[in-house]
Amino acid sequence: MATLRLDVSPEGEEAAIQSIVDLLTQTVRSAWRPGEVARRDAHPKHHACVEATFAVSAGVPETLRHGVFAEPRRYSALIRFSNGAPRLQHDARRDARGMAIKLLGVKPVGAPFATPVTQDFVLSSDPAFFVRNAADYVLFAAAAADSTASTSTRVIRALRFFIGGRRTRELRKVLRCLIKVDNPLGVRYWSQTPYRLGPHAVKYSARPLTPAAVPASRTPPDFLRQVMAAQLDRGEARFEFLVQRFVDERRTPIDDPTLDWEESVAPFEAVAEINIPSQAVTDPVKLALAENLSFTPWHALPEHAPLGAINRVRRRAYETISALRHELNGVPQVEPQAPADAPDNPPR
Repeated sequence: MATLRLDVSPEGEEAAIQSIVDLLTQTVRSAWRPGEVARRDAHPKHHACVEATFAVSAGVPETLRHGVFAEPRRYSALIRFSNGAPRLQHDARRDARGMAIKLLGVKPVGAPFATPVTQDFVLSSDPAFFVRNAADYVLFAAAAADSTASTSTRVIRALRFFIGGRRTRELRKVLRCLIKVDNPLGVRYWSQTPYRLGPHAVKYSARPLTPAAVPASRTPPDFLRQVMAAQLDRGEARFEFLVQRFVDERRTPIDDPTLDWEESVAPFEAVAEINIPSQAVTDPVKLALAENLSFTPWHALPEHAPLGAINRVRRRAYETISALRHELNGVPQVEPQAPADAPDNPPR
């Protein structure tokens, strides 16, 4: 296993990140109207926010026993499923899909009396991201962030960014991530960017274990919520949660998330199982929770610290946009607590 080097920001990155934050802030503000909901700049359309259990396996390899995977345990969790497009659109359109997981009642290893925190894992339906670094992200955001432009205009501007800059690999990643799905509970998701896992660098993935229900109709604009509601009305959904280890900078780079970490080089290892029990997906309280919750890779224990340029962009961007939309919506920005009867016993 190659030694993990320190995560170092290149010169000029802070200025690039500030430009991105300014562009995204302008986009959210210009799209919002008093009396309406101020939404996320990405993944604004949610299908559901479900209650779940995240059970860390007793069979986690010794070398991966860090952070929340340090010992067998069941965590209560909230999981938000979403579409990635910056505008609300019909679920039948090609799009990136999101699965954001929030573990509740997490305590630092070796500190049983510490105040519990949340641990987020933010996943998408493609293994790779479509922008390499903060400097490229500025150019992409400038091309595509104008909320007053039509969707077709924004698409053309984005294509010019990729084609004009000879970013053909990035363009291929964009096209690959735009998929049609029948049910978010039947999709595999990846972290796209790397994270620490103790002394290691890793990526994460969630792979479905249960058959996904088929929608009765794909005509309604929100049919993905409907099919999730139908499946969870009568049964459960399960995912296995996987870890993929860094091998070396050439084949599993830290700072270029546009390159896949090939499974033939870095195989995934199962560390936990997610169980989403039968529940009412369309409960108004849960729908409001899906809108008001904040997810970020930086809701993390030190053992799970995000790595790489894109995660450094996300830190400032996610924090700023979350604070802005909560302010515009008049909603307090609060992290949820684990319920009093949360299952924290070791899984059998």
